[in-house]
Amino acid sequence: MEQILSERLVYCPIKMEDLDIYVKFRNEKSYRQWFYFQDPLNRETARKDIEIMNNQSGYVVNILQEPFDMGLYLKDSGDFIGTVSLSKFHGPQEELDYVEVGYGIGEAYQNKGYATEAAKAAVTWGLKRLEEAGAEPVIHGNVEHENYPSRRVLEKTGFQLIRTEKYLSIYELKRYI
Repeated sequence: MEQILSERLVYCPIKMEDLDIYVKFRNEKSYRQWFYFQDPLNRETARKDIEIMNNQSGYVVNILQEPFDMGLYLKDSGDFIGTVSLSKFHGPQEELDYVEVGYGIGEAYQNKGYATEAAKAAVTWGLKRLEEAGAEPVIHGNVEHENYPSRRVLEKTGFQLIRTEKYLSIYELKRYI
């Protein structure tokens, strides 16, 4: 997989030596607040997640057929700060009709613009891959109504609110400008 870089971030599979940092990040209060439906992450599951990411690193991921999950690392220090993903899948049973962007930033790194930077780079990469595959270049962002920081990230990235559902605000981005 080609390396993705933005102004301050490097996007790559999470390194196994960052296993404990990844587990801590995924169990932080600010992450769990919005992903309460997922079980807390343990080391064994985290190790499997990291192995899957690293197995994908040798080829180009087709985001229409498999998730694109990457760790976010600071260019200047190499510190792991969060994750970004593009996926049509919500677990093994649910395939979406669209590709969805997801992102999370560790509490120590929040409110510094990293989520917006990560989302912009991921959707730019993803829209290009969708166009190359002959698919409609559209990406969605689904966020709970009260998750104002995540909604703001989508808006700063260029997403438009297209509808609301019982618990979610649904955003869409077409052909990134």
